[in-house]
Amino acid sequence: MMYIMAARKALSEGSELVFGMELNQLMYSGLYAYQDAVRQFQKDLGDTPSGKLTVWQIHQLGQRAEMQGLSRVLFPDQFSSFITDDYASVQGTMKIVDDNIAWPINHSKIKCFKATGQCEFSQIYLNVPDESSWSQNYHVMEADTEYYSISRWGKDSIETLPLGGSNACRTTSISLNFKTKEFYFITKNAGGECKALGVELEKLSKPRIAQVVDGAEIINSKFSEIQKKSFEVLASDFRKKVQASIEKAKKAGE
Repeated sequence: MMYIMAARKALSEGSELVFGMELNQLMYSGLYAYQDAVRQFQKDLGDTPSGKLTVWQIHQLGQRAEMQGLSRVLFPDQFSSFITDDYASVQGTMKIVDDNIAWPINHSKIKCFKATGQCEFSQIYLNVPDESSWSQNYHVMEADTEYYSISRWGKDSIETLPLGGSNACRTTSISLNFKTKEFYFITKNAGGECKALGVELEKLSKPRIAQVVDGAEIINSKFSEIQKKSFEVLASDFRKKVQASIEKAKKAGE
């Protein structure tokens, strides 16, 4: 479907002007030396510099141009926690211990109420596009609120019962330690049917442990990775000039 859209784009009126603008975004001379810019772009793709864009190249051009709009955005990274006699709160970034999380740029909140005997878990996360995405745009997503029953409320800690029914594939419980600032979600196999949208889920080889932490470094690292990828698809000549400028500045500072 993406290639069909690229083909329609090529056939539309003013397509060369659009391609020229996209080439300019990638630091080629798309508007003043269009054919040369196309050939240089094709060389950077590792393709034959024919001067005529193929459907695949049009798709790559549009995708790479859109990537230049993936600048750093403000996203909450506050990390805080407190507990009183009847209320507790934790907020931060969730990560999975010894594993990758689908959405590393996230903000998670846990609120616990002694009166109701429940903890509420809510999360927003930034969906970052990849090469298979329809468009190179960020999407802020919000997960459904989850509720956990409190099994123990101590002076500095809270424990919850596993979340999930008798037929659940997996169950999750929360362990909050406000003294050590350690906040964990522990997910285990429950023995129930393990299917999601008709797809069989593998059993966990060991409990999956997620932790709510100070996410400033995680989020900064992810945005740096995004910016690095955006830079790597710019015109090679431009990148060489940038690198030369950086090396010159380094030598001047020595």
